[in-house]
Amino acid sequence: MSPYLAVLGPLRRRGLTAELEIFASIADNAHTVPSRVSVRLVAVTLAIFCLMALPARAQRSSEAGYLAVVNTMLTDLAPASKESALAIRETYRPFLNLLALDDFNQIETGLANGGLVPLPIDPERFNVRVRLDGTSPIGEKDLARQASYVSARPATIGCLLDVASRVKSGPIEVTSLVRSLGYQDQLRVSNANATPDVPTHALGMAFDIAIVNTPLKTVQEIRDVLQQMSAAGDILVIAERHQLVFHVVPQPSRLGWYTEVYTHLITGQPSTRLADATASATPAVNAVISSLQPMPAFAAEWWAADNVPLEMPISVRVEPDHPAGGDVGARGFAGYFGLVGELLSSTWRLMSPWTVGVG
Repeated sequence: MSPYLAVLGPLRRRGLTAELEIFASIADNAHTVPSRVSVRLVAVTLAIFCLMALPARAQRSSEAGYLAVVNTMLTDLAPASKESALAIRETYRPFLNLLALDDFNQIETGLANGGLVPLPIDPERFNVRVRLDGTSPIGEKDLARQASYVSARPATIGCLLDVASRVKSGPIEVTSLVRSLGYQDQLRVSNANATPDVPTHALGMAFDIAIVNTPLKTVQEIRDVLQQMSAAGDILVIAERHQLVFHVVPQPSRLGWYTEVYTHLITGQPSTRLADATASATPAVNAVISSLQPMPAFAAEWWAADNVPLEMPISVRVEPDHPAGGDVGARGFAGYFGLVGELLSSTWRLMSPWTVGVG
């Protein structure tokens, strides 16, 4: 046998014995290894869960802070909202029978004849976002015909686009436009603000701007814009705490102006601003009389006297009534037109619709 092999033999046996001793010690300690691993896994799992819970907790805290700020803002706006509600009731109640839309068919008729107009296609280019799904979308009680509810009177759409053009921090979200009286009745079950007194939505004269789902910075800017426009006499605003929306109605004196705004924005032509944005405009009507017709009670006498020759000419001189100060004011013009009315009344039976000309 080689001397090297003679030496290595005992060493190999010793090494094998040592290895077996090591393996034996590991085997005896093996039952403790899984428990240590389990503790580590539980610790890691808890750490991950805590890390995941932090954003949710921060989100809840953020939402609570958001709602607290919004609630304070709406509380501050409550007195002005009450005044606007009274003003809306007084100014729009006379138009209730004329403008109210009884049912969906009248909405469709209005869209067909131009009494109602849809919001422009791709409204986000006008800084307007329409809520078509999610919580309380437009037409939520009649989603199959939702497109028809994305409309209003031309002046109302013009007012909406004017408000949106003034908000720079983000789009405004619209949650309600036109709806019928029948729809209003259904909505009143879940929305206490759907009042039957003067339902401006059913007149096509109102729109709602969402507060929820809108960044706080944008909400505050919308509030500032609406306050400025309200102070200028452009709109009436109710901040609704139950629905968390701004309910906006154009002032009756601005309807012609906002109709022009809508027309110019749709046609792409620039519109002119009011000469004095801080003053309340007074509506004026220009009329031209094209013909005179008798009242039913006098129609028989009117037509019986048709083309009857006169034996005596009538000469009448009408002078305006001048006030003492020398200025022709409202009283002077009222007296002037009163005299003209009396003239027409006194010569009614002697006039013919073909011989009377009014410029």
